Amino acid sequence: MSWSRHFYFCFAVLAMTAARADDAKVAPPDAAPSSATKSQAAGKPSVAPKAETSDVERIADLRQTLEDEHTRLKELESEFNDPASEYAKAEKEFQELDRELEQKNESLKKLKTDGKSAEATALEKELASVEKQRQRAKERFELALEERKTRREEIATLQRKTQLDQEALDELTGAKPKQDEDSKSSDKENDRDKKSTKSKHSETDAEKKNDVEDKQEDSKDKAASEEKSDEADPELMQAEEEARKKDEEADEAQEETRSIAARIADLQKLIAQEQKILTLARKKVELAQSTQKELEAELVKRQKEGANATELQELRTGAMDARQRFLAAQADVTEATDRLNDRRSELASLQSEQILVLQDAEQARLAAATAQETVDELRNPFTLRNISQWLLDHGPRVLLLVLGMFVMNYLSHFFSNRTINLVAGGTSRGSPIERENRARTLVGVFQNACTVAIFVVGTLMVLEECGANVTVLVGGVAVIGLAVAFGAQNLIKDYFSGFVMLLENQYMLNDTIRIGTVTGQVERITLRMTVVRDSSGIVHFIPNGTIDGVSNETHGWSRAIVEVGVAYKENVDRVMSVLTELSRELRADKTFGPMIVEDALPPFVEALGESA
Repeated sequence: MSWSRHFYFCFAVLAMTAARADDAKVAPPDAAPSSATKSQAAGKPSVAPKAETSDVERIADLRQTLEDEHTRLKELESEFNDPASEYAKAEKEFQELDRELEQKNESLKKLKTDGKSAEATALEKELASVEKQRQRAKERFELALEERKTRREEIATLQRKTQLDQEALDELTGAKPKQDEDSKSSDKENDRDKKSTKSKHSETDAEKKNDVEDKQEDSKDKAASEEKSDEADPELMQAEEEARKKDEEADEAQEETRSIAARIADLQKLIAQEQKILTLARKKVELAQSTQKELEAELVKRQKEGANATELQELRTGAMDARQRFLAAQADVTEATDRLNDRRSELASLQSEQILVLQDAEQARLAAATAQETVDELRNPFTLRNISQWLLDHGPRVLLLVLGMFVMNYLSHFFSNRTINLVAGGTSRGSPIERENRARTLVGVFQNACTVAIFVVGTLMVLEECGANVTVLVGGVAVIGLAVAFGAQNLIKDYFSGFVMLLENQYMLNDTIRIGTVTGQVERITLRMTVVRDSSGIVHFIPNGTIDGVSNETHGWSRAIVEVGVAYKENVDRVMSVLTELSRELRADKTFGPMIVEDALPPFVEALGESA
């Protein structure tokens, strides 16, 4: 028995010595892994950042990186799903010790309840040992759980990075089809349409649809006009083609910059995850080493106390298991250090490549901007070149349009004078001065209307010739005109009715007319209203648009009614004969005779008043 204890003691001393020697090989947690260690362990030369690499070298590096990443993914997925992994073992050990501790606590309560103090004391010692084991198992399980979470994150990051690396490789080898020019231009147009068709939330779907259709039509018209102008300018067409190519090159360079930036971001995540895994591996080394030491010390102690063989065998098995975990954790530290150095070397290479790509992208952007400036300069209508070309192309037509406007205006004045004079002169009513004033009024109104119509239409034609979008302008003017016409419809009705009234010569100044309930003499006529003074001296201002019907009592001829007051003492028959004789004398008079169209009616008594 003593020989056995001596043998186990020697085994414990040797194990502790080996543990110290192995511990000396473990890098401290805060020490940065060296590239020399990584190169010796992995058997690979360290990769220094290159100033410039060819496409062939980049393809080879990407293929090697993809191969390593696929291998690493398979290892991680296999380890993640392995039922005999460190996580599964740690979970199983913790659950078993947790159940054992719970059972022993229940047994201890029962022993204390039964009054078995000696057995309770012995069980309390066992509980203390189980509690220590459970605490160590808990720490082991926590590290395994944290490592499992980190592995899951690493798998997701590595999958993204693998996809980006594959896309970069396909781009270099030409396996990835590039978008054709039509799809790119259509994408840009769709983006512009989406930005331009955003409207307020209060608009209805129908209004949005109409707005989109109007904008699309306007863009089509504008594009058509630009295409026509471009076809007539070979220099501009060549500059636009060059600008389009430069823009595509700039877009490709920008896309490559974004791809490298995304790969670097994923690689930095992988580096952070590898650093975390390395830290966890070092903690696992420390935990396994401390567990081994505690179990070996417990083994020596229990041997001295004369523990049974089963307990001693369990302690030996636990120490050997801790030793195996210690060696496995050391291997994990070495492997994590190698991977971390590989990731850092790859990051340095990608960062060097990113610098070159950024420089190329900036040069492509400047070249595209320069080409676009050339196009803008050629498109600028205020340059001397474009002004001269515009005058040659559009100047004669604009001059013809302006000249046509003045000619049409002159012809409208010429024919309006004769037309209105012909219409107005078709009647003999009124004096020559009155007929002339009426004709001037009608001619002025007609000429103003013709002038406005001619110059509005002519101005629109000139604007269209100058390249303006007349459709939008006409639509806006129509909307404004509709609003004005709706708000001033009564005023427009008054002017139109006044024009028709003057044209038809329904009544003139000093005519006695009856409009509705108003009867009186016309004192003033305008295009908007008619001023009538009744027999009581009251002046009525009547808008022409409100006149539904006019009764002219002096149109062509009129009947003069003369009221003569006669005293009651006079002979009525004699008075009537005197009045009849006076009417005959007026009819025979040289001055008043031509104004009388027929003999006067016989006088009669109309009413009997209070006095003569």
